[in-house]
Amino acid sequence: MRIASLLVPDFPLAALIRSFPELRERPVAVAAGPSPRDTVLAASPEAQALGVSAGMTAAQARQVDGRVAVRTVPKEVQAAASAALVEVAGSFSPHLRQVQPGLVWLKVDGLEGHFAEEQALALEIWRRCFRVGLAAHVGIGNSGQLATVAARTGEVVVVPQGAEAGFLAPLAVTLAEPSAGCGHTLALWGVRTFGALAKLPREEVVARLGEEGLRLHRLACGEGEDFVPDPPGEELREGVWLEEAVPSLEGCLFVLHGVLSRLAERLRLRGEGFARVRVELALEGGGKREYRLPLLAPTDEVPALLALARLMFAAAPPGEAVEGVVVEAQGGVVRSVQGSLFGPPRPHPGSLAAALVRLSAIVGPERVGQPQLANSHRPSAWKLVPFALSWEKKKESPLPAEKPPVLRLWQPPKPAQVTVVGGKPVAVRVNGSGGVVVAWAGPYRWQGEWWGEGAFDRDDYDVATADGAVWRLFYHRKEKRWYVDGVYD
Repeated sequence: MRIASLLVPDFPLAALIRSFPELRERPVAVAAGPSPRDTVLAASPEAQALGVSAGMTAAQARQVDGRVAVRTVPKEVQAAASAALVEVAGSFSPHLRQVQPGLVWLKVDGLEGHFAEEQALALEIWRRCFRVGLAAHVGIGNSGQLATVAARTGEVVVVPQGAEAGFLAPLAVTLAEPSAGCGHTLALWGVRTFGALAKLPREEVVARLGEEGLRLHRLACGEGEDFVPDPPGEELREGVWLEEAVPSLEGCLFVLHGVLSRLAERLRLRGEGFARVRVELALEGGGKREYRLPLLAPTDEVPALLALARLMFAAAPPGEAVEGVVVEAQGGVVRSVQGSLFGPPRPHPGSLAAALVRLSAIVGPERVGQPQLANSHRPSAWKLVPFALSWEKKKESPLPAEKPPVLRLWQPPKPAQVTVVGGKPVAVRVNGSGGVVVAWAGPYRWQGEWWGEGAFDRDDYDVATADGAVWRLFYHRKEKRWYVDGVYD
């Protein structure tokens, strides 16, 4: 069995710089909390050069040099960076295990046909980690622990099969990060390297160090271990919390662009785009505002998503300054839009979605959609449903020899003045139009839904007037009034 270890050194610092690229190459220290007495967990090379080190307090780090920026890492930022590392591993194989934040084991058996050698595979894993904003170390060996030890010795390290014990022999046992008690005991024994540990009798080591001693001795001897992968996840989450609240729409969109770009890169590793997007804004004062972007089809275009977000923010402003942005996304296969060779070009789903959001902002979301016949006996009954693109090719029905006339319905129906002689309509006036009836058909009586508020009882007529118009009229029997339902083309 061959296992790759994806290890991000100083993970809290790496997660912070991933979400705030402007901190790269600056003296930064990550503290465990906001208190001046909280411990520094990690420091950037620039901060270390000034004298800052892990273990000192935040107050001490600030006193070393005023240029040192001491920050805490929001849990959402760490969770997003951890999930991004998992996504990189998942882009190679679904058989992976997240050992801890910043450390993922990946089973790489079966990938020989895609890479000439394991060194090339390790380099590609390293490149993909860099693409999602993580400076990871990659090790490959016959077990997750061996691969992790290898990753702690360099950026890209592959331990050949059969050379495990020889590779480990000169290395310090501390690279396996034993517990404090176990490490102290090994130091008392004078065991500093894996080679020295491997020479000890296993039974004696287990008798004194227990299960941890067995694990370390097996590792020192270069033995493999069982690998149990985690179940795969479906939803991606990415977020960022700001030091200062952003009051403007443009500032909020700038932050959102970075979050969406990182999510897009993670989805690209899956071969997917955005299918569903939920944006949650953390507002100053503790409030929250949620937006769901109306995507008609999966897309990998971040500018199109930003355009949708801009329109939705403008239609329903957050109302307060924004302190944090969290985006949850579900992936879907991005389909290419291919039009007919002789037909008109088809609209791109992203552009169409943006147009629908603009219309919703103007007339209201309840007035934008596509008509659908309603399950009702009411004449011309229909309802408005959300617009959706269909990628399935529909079977075309043969065209009738004679096209039926098109009835253009008016919503709501317009009141009409109808002159009736002998039970027959002889003249129609609608908003100054109409005239003498030259032909008519009807009445067609419709009754139904008497058990609810939508009861209807009407007589329908189709009438042609002298001016050439053909109308659909109906007589409301309960109101005893005439209405025009629409006009035929």
